[in-house]
Amino acid sequence: MNVHSFILAAAALLPAVVLCIYVFSKDRVEKEPIGLLLLLLVLGAATCFPAAEIEEIVITAIDKFFMPYTVNVGGVNFLYGDTFKLYNACKYFIGVALVEEGLKWAVLLLVTKNNKNLNSLFDGLIYAIFVSLGFAALENVMYVFRLGLSNAALRAVTAVPGHMFDAVFMGYYYSMWQMHRRARVVEGKLKNMHLINQNAPEFPVAKFLVLSLLVPVLAHGAYDYCCTVGTTGAMIAFIALLIFLYFYCFGKIRKMSKQDMGASVYAAFLLVKKYPHLIEQIKYLCGIGTPVADTVNTNTDTNI
Repeated sequence: MNVHSFILAAAALLPAVVLCIYVFSKDRVEKEPIGLLLLLLVLGAATCFPAAEIEEIVITAIDKFFMPYTVNVGGVNFLYGDTFKLYNACKYFIGVALVEEGLKWAVLLLVTKNNKNLNSLFDGLIYAIFVSLGFAALENVMYVFRLGLSNAALRAVTAVPGHMFDAVFMGYYYSMWQMHRRARVVEGKLKNMHLINQNAPEFPVAKFLVLSLLVPVLAHGAYDYCCTVGTTGAMIAFIALLIFLYFYCFGKIRKMSKQDMGASVYAAFLLVKKYPHLIEQIKYLCGIGTPVADTVNTNTDTNI
């Protein structure tokens, strides 16, 4: 590698490295294993390759779908007005955002869903961010080597943090899914002990898993759509969206870091909030309290 190539690679990788270090520093309860985080980075980067192939297939299908609505001018097919806007929305929300975020989401699930290290509120966030920054780093290298250092400077404050912002949404809802899954397990034990009504509504779980994919897809799609439409209004919307994402997502990282706690403690918090009269039983079943066998009447069916 010559000096110029080294400089390009360093410039392309630096934003992702800085963001990884920043997020890692915010993990307060228990630092995640470096090996696991590196694995997530590598697998996130690896998703660039299937993403490119799948995007080409999906966008080609979208092009064919819209072909009957084009107008041929000088041998070139054009879309106009609302049809063009709809085409762009399909292209960027489905052809790009859904493909890329879907692959990152799949890596996150496959590697961490049942991983023993996922044991605190912040963990889902840091895992999602490392997957996404792995993708962003390799994608950035490809762009910078093709378009040069000026592109590296622009992408360092837009595209690379943009991928991380999508991951903040993914990681937040992914963590909520994991915490509510744990709370539901204890809730089932409380029902088996006849401490709560057997028909009591269970903690919602599936919605958080759906949101962990849906929200980043919408954020990613909106970002791409606004920055590629080419109108003044779209560019203003893009700048406003980017500013919002900076404030909201860095704020979310700081807030989740500050409020980080063990998964058992957070599950207990959710349960106590829902069943405040069972606080001691809940703490015991979550592993953060002392046995309460003397207070448990297994023949009692307490309504909530």
